[in-house]
Amino acid sequence: MYRFAVGLRLALLSLICASAMFAQRDLATLVGTVIDPSGGVVGNAKVTITENETGQVYTLLTSSGGEFVRPALKPSTYSVKVSAPGFRTAEQKDILLKAGERTGISIALTVGDVGQTVEVTAAAPLLQTESTQVGASMNTKTLTDAPLGGQRNFTYLARLSPGVLPAEPGARDSANGGFSAGGVRGNGQNNFLLNGVDNNVNTIDFLNQTSYAVGPSVEAISEMSVQTNGFNAEYGRAAGAVINVNLKSGSNQLHGSLFEVLQNKRLNANSWTNNQANKPRGPFIQNQFGATAGGPIRKNKLFIFGDYQGTRIASSGGIQGLGFSSSTATVPTPAMKTGDFSSILGAGATGTDVNGNPINFQKGMIYDPLSTVGPANAPVSRTPFVGNKIPTNRMDPAFAQILQLFPAPNQPVITGTQPTGDYFYNTPGGQLTDQGDARVDYRLSDKDSLFGSVSWGNTSKTSVAPFPGALDNSGFNGTGELDLNRNGQISYTRVWKPTVVSETRASFTRLVTSRVGANPNVDLFKQFGIGGYNPTFAYTANGGLPNITPSGYTGFGGAQWGPTLEYNNVWDFVQNVAISKGTHAIKLGAEFRQVRFPFFQVPAPHGIVSYSGNETAFPSSKSSSLGPTVGASTGDAIASALLGQVDNAQISTANFISSQKIAWAGYVQDDWKISRKLTVNIGLRYELWSPIGERFGRQANFDLQAMTLFIPSGKQQDLPLPPNFAAAFPNVAVSRGKVDNYLVPWDKLDFGPRIGLAYQLTPKTVIRAGYGVFYGGEENQGGSPNRGEGIPFNETVQFNRTPGIVSSFIGISDPNCINCQYMPGGLTGGYPASPFTQNAQIQFRGVQPDFRNPLVHKWNLIVQRELPGDMALEVGFEGNHQAHQVILGNTDTYPNLGTTNSSISADSLRYINSACATCQSVGSGLSITVSNGFGNYAAGSAKLEKRFSHGLQFLTAYTWSHALANSGTPLSGSSNLGYIDPTNWGSGYASASWDIRHSFTTGFNYDVPFGKGKQLGGNMNRALDAIAGNWHLNGILTLRTGVAYGIAGTSCQGVWGRCEPDIVPGFTANQAPAGGRTPNQWFDINAYKVAAPLTGGNLGLQAATGPPTKTLDFSTFKDFRFTERWKVQFRAEALNLFNTPVFSTPDANLSDAKSLGGNGNFGRITSTQAGTERRMQFALRLQF
Repeated sequence: MYRFAVGLRLALLSLICASAMFAQRDLATLVGTVIDPSGGVVGNAKVTITENETGQVYTLLTSSGGEFVRPALKPSTYSVKVSAPGFRTAEQKDILLKAGERTGISIALTVGDVGQTVEVTAAAPLLQTESTQVGASMNTKTLTDAPLGGQRNFTYLARLSPGVLPAEPGARDSANGGFSAGGVRGNGQNNFLLNGVDNNVNTIDFLNQTSYAVGPSVEAISEMSVQTNGFNAEYGRAAGAVINVNLKSGSNQLHGSLFEVLQNKRLNANSWTNNQANKPRGPFIQNQFGATAGGPIRKNKLFIFGDYQGTRIASSGGIQGLGFSSSTATVPTPAMKTGDFSSILGAGATGTDVNGNPINFQKGMIYDPLSTVGPANAPVSRTPFVGNKIPTNRMDPAFAQILQLFPAPNQPVITGTQPTGDYFYNTPGGQLTDQGDARVDYRLSDKDSLFGSVSWGNTSKTSVAPFPGALDNSGFNGTGELDLNRNGQISYTRVWKPTVVSETRASFTRLVTSRVGANPNVDLFKQFGIGGYNPTFAYTANGGLPNITPSGYTGFGGAQWGPTLEYNNVWDFVQNVAISKGTHAIKLGAEFRQVRFPFFQVPAPHGIVSYSGNETAFPSSKSSSLGPTVGASTGDAIASALLGQVDNAQISTANFISSQKIAWAGYVQDDWKISRKLTVNIGLRYELWSPIGERFGRQANFDLQAMTLFIPSGKQQDLPLPPNFAAAFPNVAVSRGKVDNYLVPWDKLDFGPRIGLAYQLTPKTVIRAGYGVFYGGEENQGGSPNRGEGIPFNETVQFNRTPGIVSSFIGISDPNCINCQYMPGGLTGGYPASPFTQNAQIQFRGVQPDFRNPLVHKWNLIVQRELPGDMALEVGFEGNHQAHQVILGNTDTYPNLGTTNSSISADSLRYINSACATCQSVGSGLSITVSNGFGNYAAGSAKLEKRFSHGLQFLTAYTWSHALANSGTPLSGSSNLGYIDPTNWGSGYASASWDIRHSFTTGFNYDVPFGKGKQLGGNMNRALDAIAGNWHLNGILTLRTGVAYGIAGTSCQGVWGRCEPDIVPGFTANQAPAGGRTPNQWFDINAYKVAAPLTGGNLGLQAATGPPTKTLDFSTFKDFRFTERWKVQFRAEALNLFNTPVFSTPDANLSDAKSLGGNGNFGRITSTQAGTERRMQFALRLQF
């Protein structure tokens, strides 16, 4: 593999040095034909192209066939002059060129003196006659005027494109405009570009909640394009959509803006969810402000543009889970802190012990665990503490100190019972974001130009922990999230001659996301005298207490899976060239991209300690394994903790995982204009991705088929395995030093042909068709399947207690528990001094040895027709076939360990039972990454677009589609259809979890023709014009059917762990109730029943459809002009103007059916999607 990679590098570097090539993805191409009055072509005519804003001039000559091609033009507005002997000079103005597109024009010359100039009045072309790309582009007016949701996020406009739908429910980036495109899953399968270079998030799990690394303000974007199908060979990395954002640049005239946007709770509607629970609107305020400015440093030569935007939010709805909220907790009473539990003593009762003898007791009694009578495995009786008070000399000193930190209850406490919800608290939170961009364009000479840009962003999302100080309990979110975004890029363009243009680019993108607790740098183990192993500073920001969870009380201390630190460092180098030769426009290219995404996120970095009431309860009262119960009426977890009786605990190694991957790519593309009517786009792209590696070799691969754990060669190849490994998994072999850091071979077969045809049937009709193969080798997979999370590099040691055994009985073995270990000294004794020499949970992580990169075959057929009124209509068909999609498997995917061997097939036994004879208490997860996913997509679409004229522009799209797959995105939790028989991967094939059948969107901008100087009211006076004139209307209407989702079964006894219900005969899947669908009952709950044992149910996956979406985002603007260039704009915007509820999917867990003892919510919609209630905002914007 190493020789192959080196050889490829040398070949590509030679190619780069020889011809300087790659994709000009953020640039535009202008093609044209020059004809004479008879329709014949004019060869050797001089063509002069001038960019309007900067005055930059480009000259070239037409070919013998009268054609000209000028690639590598900045997206902007241009004028074209054509001159030839014997003809008047012709000039066509205001030709708009868009990023990544080929725009064709035709200029007719008239006979006369070349010194005379004739202005060609033809409008810029509406028809796409030069390529087969499918998608849409948004100009500056759309970006700045459209009523965008949330924080004016540019990605929301992508949904105006046909085939672009919201991300599947549960996707990490769904709150920030994430989407699926063309039937391809989201979460890493869309390719975000900034000025044509990589702008993707490669962190392990999108913890920052976005798919793009840098999100410029809409005020700083000159153009955004979204391509969903038919894009040519210069585009790669992902198989979904290509989203290219171009920053504005300076021009010969100073221009810019100042803006302020305000939103608060008084202007917003309450959510449907709150209304159902009779809750008022929570606190909310959002303020967004900023400025842009661009202009010349030296006219026609050197230009600069910069922007700044600030966002301040305080919210009760949660800032992506980090906002202001209020809730109740359960805390111990002041008396309990002294060991006095008399307040929880209740009424007297009579029960029986394990032998059936009568027992008189009081509810809430605290029993002395050291008074236990009977065998360790089956205690018979205990003696209660006198007065329900624990003597001070029996208390665990460390826990007793920590207990004093609890705030006193501030809600009523009922005597005679354990406390419940006795402490009310607020956790105010918010978000503070500062961001900006700067771009410099420098024309060194007529042949050489240079541009560079920097983008940055700092976002702090804060949340106050429920408890003060050391108690913390901020959870996985921590007390806040810090996101740092950086991007720097530079580009050099060289015109070797008018028909050969090269470009050299380099960029670096960095993203840092961190979540830490309230005490990240405080050694609380030492402060409170917690003995044994101290994990506090095993890695930075790991301070704090263990995560402590007393049963029946609110937990406290540090978080599980916290702190979390994730990085994204991407170097992207591209070299490109465009060659025009006759009727051929040829592009060739190569790219190298290095991606490093180290992360720190382990289950219990500073430990988890759990307490229950079992150790202070009467022996038979709380352990179902000990026979008849006295009822869950005695014992208390805080009492057990004070006595040092740990129920169970765990601790994880605190290792940093330095994951990385590299990518090489090369392509050739030829856009061949065979005739004036026919253009052929043909290309071939090759991509080579490495598997995910670990820089220091700290990852291992469990090969499920070979039953072998492969540890890579390197300094740590001899790292010892847990001592219980050999006994627990006698059939698993261990191979050391026989594989490299990438663990599996590289997929070297990723060739992607692209072909497209564009035929101009009539001057106003174009037919386009395209086909291509696209690869997605950089899909984010999450932390769980990462091979660095497995043994021997990351371990979790579990300390369990057999029911009934107390710390004084340490040393008594339990033949039924392989991994029973204890913490005899309570919290003061702490963990063993060397916990990772103990028996550990076995965490297997693996990747399929013959893993293939995901690929998608995509095709399209489009008919486009130019209509009167500057409109164009497209009607088309698109489809794709997906192969080698990523599937993540886990222990639940394979045979249930509780199922007897006789009921499991031989194939099933091969996956688990042959590897592990007992698999009891030692396994903490088997996560295998395979490329056995597949899917299909078919769609019919229509797009009607009106170019801005007469004060109106709009983009309307309708899509009918059906997406099917046997797997979901790796990062979408339950949406990942993981319950799949590994001997029959097709068993999960169904409607995809992002499938939405019908989608209609329209976005419009309308300048009302009323006011001074307008078509209506043109002569009105200033006073009236100040009130009634110069208004603008903007809106985005969205109508969508619901997303597909599955019905989960109950009492699962399926061979493969998967479980759907059975359909009751006479009913159909997703059947509506007799009275119609309502939030109270969305589907007929009588249609489903518990599946027969070992069948997995006959309903099938994703069989139901959720509620539709109907929203109108609307805004109105009013202009106050001071001069022709200076104006102030007042804006009023309403997101979801009519406050139509956007419902979440209903409760689809059969176990919640009231007939099965559930909460009765089965089939009921209990919430709306967060942040979708009507939100009003007002803004002032100064533009010059």
